[in-house]
Amino acid sequence: MKFLIRISLMLFVSALWAQENSRVQQANDGALLRAASATQSQYGSAAIFINPKRNVEGSVYLFPEWENYVAIVTSDNQKFSLKNINLNIEQNVFQSKFSRDSLFTFSFNNIDRFVINNKVFKNYFYDNDNRVFEIIYESDGFSLMKGYRVQLIEGSVNPMVNRKNNKLVQKYTYYVKRSDNISTFKFSKKKILGLVSSDRVKKIEQYAKDNKLSYKKPYDVQRMLTYSEEN
Repeated sequence: MKFLIRISLMLFVSALWAQENSRVQQANDGALLRAASATQSQYGSAAIFINPKRNVEGSVYLFPEWENYVAIVTSDNQKFSLKNINLNIEQNVFQSKFSRDSLFTFSFNNIDRFVINNKVFKNYFYDNDNRVFEIIYESDGFSLMKGYRVQLIEGSVNPMVNRKNNKLVQKYTYYVKRSDNISTFKFSKKKILGLVSSDRVKKIEQYAKDNKLSYKKPYDVQRMLTYSEEN
């Protein structure tokens, strides 16, 4: 199955003339990648990009390099992997670059999650749009997530500003997901302990104390919650 999907990916990827910070202008009508299975699941599509004629510092891509290992897990728990992928924060899509000017854009159709460099990413509908979130911690009761965005800071001809070019700045916000409800979240001891049952509170407090963990650091909190769930 993995071999067939890789072959399908190579056969159906179309050349997209673009540079990293370009914007989508027109979508291709056809699917470019279909798994070689009875369901013929669609995993992505193509788009034509037109590069704007202006200097922009920064990038819309989360990772500085494209050589990132990814395990893609489908909705029916099939898995396949690539070693070339990045998250386009502006468009909330994952893209794979096969040559200098060739991209493939994944959709979340029939894909449950992307696992990149041991970080899990999922797609949820939030604020009237489909958004990609990094999953910090996930359980049956709630999930803690990190959402990314890109802010454009325009350049100025004013020499006192010292910013000639436009600049893309990556920012992030933390969220908590309960059932289908997603809201912003600020890390603190009170808020973290308020998410769990009373029998886990003492476990978390003792584990945090013994290991000198901070309730304000998301990955410290991930360790606390995981420990209290498993012990």
